[in-house]
Amino acid sequence: MIPIRGLRRKLHYKYGWFPGNHVQPKCQISSIRNLKLGGEVYIGNSRLCCEGDIEIGFNTKIGEGCFFLSTNHNYKSETYIPYDNIGLLQKISIGKNVWIGARSVICPGVQIQDGAIVAMGSVVTKSVPSCAIVGGNPAKIIGYRDKEIFQDLEKKAAIIPLNVWKRENG
Repeated sequence: MIPIRGLRRKLHYKYGWFPGNHVQPKCQISSIRNLKLGGEVYIGNSRLCCEGDIEIGFNTKIGEGCFFLSTNHNYKSETYIPYDNIGLLQKISIGKNVWIGARSVICPGVQIQDGAIVAMGSVVTKSVPSCAIVGGNPAKIIGYRDKEIFQDLEKKAAIIPLNVWKRENG
């Protein structure tokens, strides 16, 4: 793990040319060399284990307390139980304009395509199609975004700046 005080400097050095990336100070990232950010990415106080590579697309928002794991144990071992000392590296790929709710878990090898939404507290064990809304444990498709509206907003580059939030009384 990289110490927090060195994390921002390393992220700025690596991603300085992409404006707006923001990683909360208590976020834990292992193997930072294997993390790729696409710009305008927000990562809450979460844990990213990047040994098997993690790619996060443009304008993706990741809530507080999420856990990304890109390695797995070799449970098919013929020498040890319950698993051996070989780590299986499996890349996590997250598209652009994705929203991952707080306390979600993203398992090794998962691909989350553009515009998907992951409900808070979900455990994503399988890949998520474009514009799908998934939730639960294990995460299942519970709906879809309106693809026409999503594509229209994407063409207009209608992204919300990280520092502009409005409160709506309801």
